[in-house]
Amino acid sequence: MMLALAAAAMLAAPVRASEPPLFEAASRRVILSASFIPVSVAAKAVPLELLVEEGSGWDAAGVLERVLGKASAIFGRCGLALGDARVTTVRWTAEGLRRLNASDPYAGPAQLGVLGDPGLPARRPIGFLFGARSVPSTASAYNRSSTAALSRSHPAAAGLLNTFWITRDQELRRESDISESYSVFAHELTHLFGDLPHTPESPNLMTDASTPGAKSGDLLEAQCVEIRRLYGL
Repeated sequence: MMLALAAAAMLAAPVRASEPPLFEAASRRVILSASFIPVSVAAKAVPLELLVEEGSGWDAAGVLERVLGKASAIFGRCGLALGDARVTTVRWTAEGLRRLNASDPYAGPAQLGVLGDPGLPARRPIGFLFGARSVPSTASAYNRSSTAALSRSHPAAAGLLNTFWITRDQELRRESDISESYSVFAHELTHLFGDLPHTPESPNLMTDASTPGAKSGDLLEAQCVEIRRLYGL
């Protein structure tokens, strides 16, 4: 009897309408690793999921093929390469952009506000690529170590694991500390692939030094060891 009454109450309760999506897909495509510039082949290939803001510059012809190729060539020195990339070009809604621009240290990173959108791919790693003005300038990644630390104060931050976020201005930076071989895309992925922090070593892909030419595409053998360890190489 009690079960019947409970079931009747559930049926009578109003159904909350689901939240509207925070973005809409404008187009989808797959960039095959054979299309990267240059092509890099290794024992292990890591496929990526990318959400690219429409009109951000990331979606211009050939841009991602070059960015992916440069990053893949850097990882090739560690026996790893980037695999095919599934790219969804998206238009963020006003509500989506409002959440991404939110600034509340007590609520955790603004990115948490959009992770619940049902249209987000489930596969990881996933990169969110934005224009230079849509969201605050960023080049950030959430690996095992940083996510675990953040989750102690913000449990929902566990959903950020293996995500990275880059605005186009960060990829185009050309200050004196940045050499031609450097890639901010590869830098953020290295945080994920090796669970690696920054290093004072330079020249290096993960350096926090700001001396001329400090930021480069170089990785230490010890950094490669960590990348290979996480991928069983």
